[in-house]
Amino acid sequence: MKNKKLTSVALLVSGLLLLTLVLSGCGRKQTTASAKATLTIYGLDNSEVMAPIIKAYGERQPGVKVVYKKYDNRENYESLLINEIAEGEGPDIFYLHNNWLPRHVKKLVPLESETLTPETFSAAFVDVASDDLIQADPRDGVSRIFALPLYVDSLALYYNKSQFEQAVPERGRPAPTWAELAQDAATLRRESADFDLLRGSIALGRGDNIATAPDIFYAMVLQSGTSFYDSTGQQARFASGVQRAFEQFVAFATASKSEYSWSKELVSADLKQPELEAFLRGDVSAIMAYSDLFPRLENELKNVKSRAGSVIQLRDIKVAPLPQFSEDEREHRTLASYDALAVSRTSKNPAIAWDFVQFATSKSSAQSYHDRTRRPAARRDLIEDQKKEPFVDVFVSQVGYAETVPVLSESSYSAILRAAFTQAADGQNARSALAEAQTAITELLKAELPEGLYPKK
Repeated sequence: MKNKKLTSVALLVSGLLLLTLVLSGCGRKQTTASAKATLTIYGLDNSEVMAPIIKAYGERQPGVKVVYKKYDNRENYESLLINEIAEGEGPDIFYLHNNWLPRHVKKLVPLESETLTPETFSAAFVDVASDDLIQADPRDGVSRIFALPLYVDSLALYYNKSQFEQAVPERGRPAPTWAELAQDAATLRRESADFDLLRGSIALGRGDNIATAPDIFYAMVLQSGTSFYDSTGQQARFASGVQRAFEQFVAFATASKSEYSWSKELVSADLKQPELEAFLRGDVSAIMAYSDLFPRLENELKNVKSRAGSVIQLRDIKVAPLPQFSEDEREHRTLASYDALAVSRTSKNPAIAWDFVQFATSKSSAQSYHDRTRRPAARRDLIEDQKKEPFVDVFVSQVGYAETVPVLSESSYSAILRAAFTQAADGQNARSALAEAQTAITELLKAELPEGLYPKK
């Protein structure tokens, strides 16, 4: 009996030690110091973000040279990757967006590890990363890890504190639900004697002058509790929840609605981020954006001031969680958007490449990444400290309920949905516009991915 107890204790201690090693990033299988290879990484961050991580890895593995190549345009970057990998070329490691995996899983080498398993992955990283990056291997149907996350971002609400303080002093900040935000919109907006919109409330409802319009809609669909697709992932299925999300979204850009707060006249659609321009000029009180906007705000204000002449004060810019349909926290949802590091099937050194990926997403490397980007952590062991950081705390607070909407093609879906938003805002029946979008997305799926979008786990 005594021996059995000792054995149980030993097993428990061993298990806890293994979990600690995985959480810290130290449980990966080490490549030997004599290993020699050159790894090429394609990414979307500035070189100075990855440089300290690459340098630290080089000190541990002096025989491995890591070359990082930055790309600016995400859409062009994905096309380049597809073409190069199809030709047997391309990088060893590349940034993989969280909704890309279903369509690119056959281009990747999954992780082979006795310590970082799907179970220990789930202990180390937040749930959305597990849902997105652990998928069935097309070779044998076994669930494997196909990438490791650098961060997990989500949509939140940037707002003008002064304007909310003046319009809704009883709260001084945006309402937490869409229904209450619709009431705020009526209070915040400013109109001329001819009812032309002089100042908008929230940049919502149109597809032609809101950079994040499709992502906002995806987040609202998640909140509706309705799937974007049927159970096979072979066709779009816009049931009542999706209709509710669509109608609420476009209502903010429909002049006949009480929540009317955004129009095509407020800002030029030719700008890269039209709603940001309007927000920084003070022409709209709130916009939806990701955390990567936060460190850019000061420079963006300078750029807009050079064009517009006057801008709002940096100290007036605050951030709040994304509004929700439900007050019940158990039903809260927002859209996750993040990059993970994946190993290409064309890599000549996949084991060494995976060793670097595990090092680059270890606790110390993830902290280095956060220090240079301010993006919220994907690692559970960094979240508590980041909850204490201004601005970042809001995004970190949403990580636990962030989810992904898988898409076949960002550009195609975006064009379809943007057209539907704008047509509905300009007078077309909302249900008719949404039905046309559903048909267009279903036809795209049938043509490009007839087996369906959801990989079987």
